[in-house]
Amino acid sequence: MSVTCSRQIRVGITIIALSSFLISCSTSATSRYYGRTEAPKENVLRYISGSEPESLDPGIPTGQPEARVLMALYDGLVEYHPKTMEPIPGIAKSWEVGSGGSEYIFHLRNDATFSNGDPITAKDFVYTFRRNLNPELAALNAYLSYYIKYAEAYNAGKQFVKTADGTFLLKKDFEAPNPDAAPDTAEEKDNFGADTETHRFLDAPERLTVPGTEKERNALFEKDAKLKAAVAGKEFVPVKAEDLGVEAIDDHTFRIKLIQPAPFFLGLLGHQFFRVIHQGTIEKFGRDWVK
Repeated sequence: MSVTCSRQIRVGITIIALSSFLISCSTSATSRYYGRTEAPKENVLRYISGSEPESLDPGIPTGQPEARVLMALYDGLVEYHPKTMEPIPGIAKSWEVGSGGSEYIFHLRNDATFSNGDPITAKDFVYTFRRNLNPELAALNAYLSYYIKYAEAYNAGKQFVKTADGTFLLKKDFEAPNPDAAPDTAEEKDNFGADTETHRFLDAPERLTVPGTEKERNALFEKDAKLKAAVAGKEFVPVKAEDLGVEAIDDHTFRIKLIQPAPFFLGLLGHQFFRVIHQGTIEKFGRDWVK
């Protein structure tokens, strides 16, 4: 190939590339909102996410484009400080940490409401956590909440083991001691938060859970002779949403019980997965409630 021909090819490629760039810039520049800094006349905020959101249900998406939109649409117990990213008050105006760091009590604002005017209460957060962990929803972000007592067991469809006298087998009897586990001392537990039936249940030693399907249980029992003998003749009871380690102490006091201290857990609560949703709307419209 001659030098002249080679030079002509290079020039041609350069012209094509430059033309494409100018066309793309011209198209963007003449679009309605591109590059404009003046405020629009309409009282409307336009947010460019970069791609079509997977869903506007905060319990479902896992991507960053969706996260940015969902965090703008929904409120959480805490928000993120714009500079430090540390958790700051959101719907919760304040909180306390007890039981060696394994229990949180949040005090909610009295003036917080949904967009339709309904007040946001602790019961709405209980509903949100239970609904997002429902196995039928199959939320990929559910693992973020597995530090909450019985969250993983409920989300995975596991079961408790109930004896003939109505008691349940305990996890600690079948596992090596966990130095990071929440304390079991009654003195510390009784001194933190309201003494309710739910609190006493959550403060009790953690129950043993086993897989929900017979096939998975049998596979587990074949590896653990002690466990197999212990569950023989016992009743398997599904872990329910009501067993989850969350409680509405009253309309403006919300409790979370963890399986062990997790200092970083407070920071997780700003994630969209934990942001409060409106029960009535979901029950009315089902899975399509965000459309």
